[in-house]
Amino acid sequence: MSISRRDAILLGGAAALAASGCGRVATEVRRHKKTEPWREPSDPKTTRLLDRMTFGWSADEEATFSALGKTAYIERQLKADFEEPIDLTFQLSNLDCLRMQAVELMDIQRETVILELQCAAILRATYSPNQLKERMVDFWSNHFNIYSEKKDGAFFKSTEEEEIIRENALGSFHVMATKMSKSPAMLMYLDNEQNVKEHPNENYARELLELHTLGIYGGYTQKDIQEVARCLTGWKVEDRHILSQHQFPPVAQGTFRFDKDAHDDGAKFVLGHAIPAGGGVTDGERVLAIAVNHPSTAKHLAKKLVLFFTGSRSESLEARVAGAYASSQGNITEMVQPILLSDELMKGEPIVRRPFDFVCASLRRAAAITDGGPDIQRYLRKLGQPIYEWPMPDGYPVDQFSWANTVLPRWQFSYDLSFGKIAGTTIKAEAMPLISKIVGEGSGLTKERMRLLANHLSAPEFQYM
Repeated sequence: MSISRRDAILLGGAAALAASGCGRVATEVRRHKKTEPWREPSDPKTTRLLDRMTFGWSADEEATFSALGKTAYIERQLKADFEEPIDLTFQLSNLDCLRMQAVELMDIQRETVILELQCAAILRATYSPNQLKERMVDFWSNHFNIYSEKKDGAFFKSTEEEEIIRENALGSFHVMATKMSKSPAMLMYLDNEQNVKEHPNENYARELLELHTLGIYGGYTQKDIQEVARCLTGWKVEDRHILSQHQFPPVAQGTFRFDKDAHDDGAKFVLGHAIPAGGGVTDGERVLAIAVNHPSTAKHLAKKLVLFFTGSRSESLEARVAGAYASSQGNITEMVQPILLSDELMKGEPIVRRPFDFVCASLRRAAAITDGGPDIQRYLRKLGQPIYEWPMPDGYPVDQFSWANTVLPRWQFSYDLSFGKIAGTTIKAEAMPLISKIVGEGSGLTKERMRLLANHLSAPEFQYM
């Protein structure tokens, strides 16, 4: 959807008056932005594909799909080359977490930074036209999960998200995993700052193999974990305020630093590969190269991606995706494309939406106007999925049963969204006649009325896609 010259001028004039946070002025511009009329999905097959590729069907999304055709639409989503709307760009530009470095963010309260990170995730998932990219950002952020409440994770998460995950979400897994290995957020979260030659810390080494690359059944041993930990000794975060005048090139505070004095420079043996003594920082870099090229990594990622998009296992589809990983040297687009074109995606059973998917799908289906702020985030907290707050390194669960006990909070969210009870979030007036028809006469809050609303706003049977 394009924005009119009038609205562009309004945005420019409002910039000087915009409040901090999630960009309230931009939400006013969105109220006047032309969108597709409120209606029901027209084709079940199109709806299924859009529900899997995006954060939920919307009339605008279906119109784009119909205008381009299936093949061109998928190609555009894989390239992620749709122009981002100016109102979304304006909202995001007001967030300190997206325009300040980690060490600068430390002057802001941690809770505020986390709120802004969550706000950005909601706004992008709801309004970005590059929906497949946003789904993959969500996937990889969960794959490389960090807990924002641990240490200084909240302050470093934004840089990791913007410069590593978002830059490579549909690009190279090899590049993403290699850059992630030097991410200050990850190194702090998994305690690698305490990994020194005198007392090796195995936390990061274990998760690198078990979660990020080979998978829990990937064929590594405890000895491999110990050897990987030795390779990663001395991988730290620069925390010195005064850098040595002899250090060249200089290292900025809050970035990766290799401490050669803390590194075990002896010979190692990892996953059948000899790593000679004296390698320094290249020991860890060689470990990453070995891990991302391991056949188990292809199988592990294929399994996760197929499950993410189709909701169930398929050995034949997983084999095709793993083959694409191997032949393309970890190209994510090459892995995702066969899933999007598969019968398994189109004919599989419905998937229970996770809370984040459910909330964003409801906002998109209702053409809602939201600031992504704390009031709507409270619903995600009640539903059990506040973004970036899963404490374990395995990320939020994606299985069907982990979210089965969230039915009543989902109904409550749908009812509150429909009747304007969420501060900072509204739906357009043209939706109200249909909502009134759904809930019928009277104002009593009943389970049946909430169920019907949730069913209408999210997807068939309300929690599925």
